[in-house]
Amino acid sequence: MDYPIVFIPGLFGSMGDDIIKGTGDFSFGLAERIYRPFIEILNDMGYTEGLDLFICYYNWKIPVLEAVDKYLCYCVEKAQVNTGMKKVILIGHSLGGLLGRAYVNYFNPSFVDKIIMIGTPNLGAVDAYCFWSGGKLPYPKIEDNIIYNGLKLGLILYYYLFERINYIEALREMFPVAKDLLPSYEYGDYLFLKNNGIKEEIPIRSMSIDNSFLNRLEKNFINENDLFIISGRGIYTNKEFIVDLKEKEKIKWADGKPKKIFKTSYGDGTVTTASTLGNLSGRNTILEGNHTSILYKSKNYLATILGKTLTREVKEEKVEKVYVVLADNCNKINIKTLNVDEIAEEYVSIGDNKVQTINLSYNRFLIMVAGDNNLKIKLDIEPIGTKKSKVLVITIDNKGVEFEDNPLKYNLQ
Repeated sequence: MDYPIVFIPGLFGSMGDDIIKGTGDFSFGLAERIYRPFIEILNDMGYTEGLDLFICYYNWKIPVLEAVDKYLCYCVEKAQVNTGMKKVILIGHSLGGLLGRAYVNYFNPSFVDKIIMIGTPNLGAVDAYCFWSGGKLPYPKIEDNIIYNGLKLGLILYYYLFERINYIEALREMFPVAKDLLPSYEYGDYLFLKNNGIKEEIPIRSMSIDNSFLNRLEKNFINENDLFIISGRGIYTNKEFIVDLKEKEKIKWADGKPKKIFKTSYGDGTVTTASTLGNLSGRNTILEGNHTSILYKSKNYLATILGKTLTREVKEEKVEKVYVVLADNCNKINIKTLNVDEIAEEYVSIGDNKVQTINLSYNRFLIMVAGDNNLKIKLDIEPIGTKKSKVLVITIDNKGVEFEDNPLKYNLQ
């Protein structure tokens, strides 16, 4: 039977008033470039948005169970009402897969025909430790995908710069979902010490922090005939940390500050292959690719699962360089690439498809410009009154990340 699909994007994959006030109705936001090609693949299989394909946008900052209760339950009900079908097919990317899994285990399993998880951290991800324990992003290379890298950096820095969320307690309060992404007990030990050159583990069960959400979720069962997992490999992914206990603090780095990273090629650059597979039963496939490219590479496997055929080729956009611009107190901004794009207080008028923008609030913007290695931009800024505009430009390419802050330039090492 052709049940409707509910697609759940991952971390940073939704934008709207629930996430940043003033940004309007829910959409993919700057993640449009990441998720629209995947939606086009589902369109090619015959699914139509609003008819038998529904996108579950949600506030990805809040705990998983809260997000399921507030957003996913409503979206599933909407799909049922609109189609007259009792069951749906859940497809979740990254964090979205955890929402789908939690829905099946804790809410309404009888409403789900299949659950398909793509790049989902079923055992957690070690990078969440950097954020939850130390309030730090694991610089310099956050993601293998340059667009996803820019999206994550831009949104996190928005909270640092404009919301003044820059100390550990406030970050934990603002992003409680990070605790749900910490490695679970099943992940195994991931913090180690070096004593006289000998590597010694810090037992995960004796750490001061744990992932109570995943530790409980792992005890639940999903029918293996209903479960499909798509994982990535071939991209070096953070797996373990060597930590220094000398810089241990009561609130920050309570289990040690990372000094060295151990990586594995069995991962997608964000989640290890083992974490995605998660010791779960069901059917799975492992694809060569990064955290976002496996979305598009999964098309043939998805077509088989869904009993559909593909009629055309949908390709991932090739992006070699991204500029992320955070601007405050700007009456007008001209962004010059091949064309001239003007972004103003009350409207957005863009003639160059390289440019995407979000009006964060009154005279405040988050802009992404993506293209090849030859891409260059020029900014002309008109401030409001006599107060100077505040502008931060982040350049991301395969060499790393560079920041320019009126006019200070520095590299994150």
